[in-house]
Amino acid sequence: MLKKIFLLFFISSISSLAISLEQAIQLGLQNNKRILIQEAEFDSSASFIKETRGIYDTYFNTEIRFEDSVVPSTSAFAKNNTLNNKSTIYSTSLDGYLPTGTSYSFFNFDLEKRETDFGTDAMSPSWISNLSFKVKQNLFKDYGLSPNNAKILIAKGNAEISKIELEKVMSSVILEVETKYWNSVYAKSNLDLAYSSLELAEEIVDQNTIEVELGTLPRISLLQAQAEAAYRKVEIVLAENLYNDSIDSLKVVLGLSLNDNISVDSSIKIKELDIVESEDIEFIAINNRPEVKQESIQLDNSEELLNYYSNQILPDLDIEAMVNYSGLGGSKNSDYSSTILGSPRIASQYNDGFSDSIDSLSSLDNLSWAIGAKLKIPLSNNIAESRFEVANAKKRKHLIMLEQVLDQIHLQARSSYRDVLSNLENIEARRRNLELHQEILYNEEERFEVGVSRTKDLLEAQRDLIKAQIHYNKSLADYNVSITSFDHSLGVLINKNKIVIDN
Repeated sequence: MLKKIFLLFFISSISSLAISLEQAIQLGLQNNKRILIQEAEFDSSASFIKETRGIYDTYFNTEIRFEDSVVPSTSAFAKNNTLNNKSTIYSTSLDGYLPTGTSYSFFNFDLEKRETDFGTDAMSPSWISNLSFKVKQNLFKDYGLSPNNAKILIAKGNAEISKIELEKVMSSVILEVETKYWNSVYAKSNLDLAYSSLELAEEIVDQNTIEVELGTLPRISLLQAQAEAAYRKVEIVLAENLYNDSIDSLKVVLGLSLNDNISVDSSIKIKELDIVESEDIEFIAINNRPEVKQESIQLDNSEELLNYYSNQILPDLDIEAMVNYSGLGGSKNSDYSSTILGSPRIASQYNDGFSDSIDSLSSLDNLSWAIGAKLKIPLSNNIAESRFEVANAKKRKHLIMLEQVLDQIHLQARSSYRDVLSNLENIEARRRNLELHQEILYNEEERFEVGVSRTKDLLEAQRDLIKAQIHYNKSLADYNVSITSFDHSLGVLINKNKIVIDN
């Protein structure tokens, strides 16, 4: 009888549907909804970097506009006391902004076809063309790479924080998967124990039934055995419910449907503990915990923001420069008042229409240029100063938060290490208690066979052994979870599971 209970204690019932811990972790990393949500958040923050870089996008601008106007006029050169004008304007340009804070408009090309019946204009239609290049540079505010790249660097930092948050979620999911997994294994082992416990009770019922019929045992002993068997049937139902609940809880963490059919092995294998010197625990945690990296990046971002708003307090001093080339071409105005003004004086290089306008423009002979400066000094710069003060306060806040995170990490690492050691001691204590109850049951069985022990005493010895086995199994599961929790507190779960988070 004792050999039979030991077999049920220690031999695993392997099912084709049973998943291993490694498979469970893989499923959790692939399907867990918290991870999927954080992956989407990471993609979103990474995409935002592209948006901040959009400040340096180059824009190709083009415009076509037609105007037709009829204006009353009393001028002697107006025909029928009205002035008729038509113009068609074509324009293109390349506009943009450089990381140095320089805004530009290159190849700003304008072409206007102008038609008029006003008697003083010698040409109609006339083609007026311009090609200009413009630059503007602020020498104080928004000058240089640092203030102009600040938002890009902050966006990169936020994307890195989101990536580290994904690492944190994955690490916590691994811990949660292992916790739920070992809880399910523990519940499965309890279910197996419940079945073995019932089998032992039914054997006593069968044995007592025979002895009662032979008259060698009082009927009360049979009733005690039958009552205990009935009670142990109830324990099977309760154990099945707990196991099914634990499996459902595991399915949720793994991102599986509750209708999926999975099971776990009932054998609890002790995980190996990597030896870590107590004085190295804090060093390992500080260098691996993602929270430290996150707060460090937050501190860098706040420093970047502080420098940016410090720059925004400065006055505006814009230096602007422009170079422009002009062209002209057209045809004689049929409404020109030659009787009053004489013959129109149109140079030969301009009297052949559109082509003359382009030719005179491309000759680069008609050059005009300009340079100037504009200074704008705020007499009260409340908005910029307020933002600078807020940024300074946030920097101090993140510095304190980094110190707070370090304190929490120290505490968690120390506490989780102590949990591992105490759970290791608990395994030894529970093992010794199990051996004691094994010996008690063995002695009680021998006494029962020779008629010295009562049925009640044997049943109590069985219950105590089952309880001792349950406590021992629980100590094994708790120890495994505490090791994973310790690795989580050190920030090494991702590396131990050989996970690489791709950009």
